[in-house]
Amino acid sequence: MTEVVRAETIGSLLRPERLKAARAEHAAGRLSTTEFKRVDDWAVDEAIALQERSGVGAVTDGEMQRSSFTGPLTDVVAGVGLVSGSTAR
Repeated sequence: MTEVVRAETIGSLLRPERLKAARAEHAAGRLSTTEFKRVDDWAVDEAIALQERSGVGAVTDGEMQRSSFTGPLTDVVAGVGLVSGSTAR
């Protein structure tokens, strides 16, 4: 008898180091938008391939192209931004 294991992709996959480095380089102006988009698209392809290899029946883009975990909302609402502060307790 074959055991059936149910799996679903919920939420974001971890971003690969290559994508995180490209984001930093693009933000610093050292990587063109075209080159950044190539890495960004590569990360989505990798996320989809990982899920397909894992046998997940429905795949997502892994939210690789999301600017932050609160993005699309904070990307389109005016007046949202970073504030200074400390994360130390």
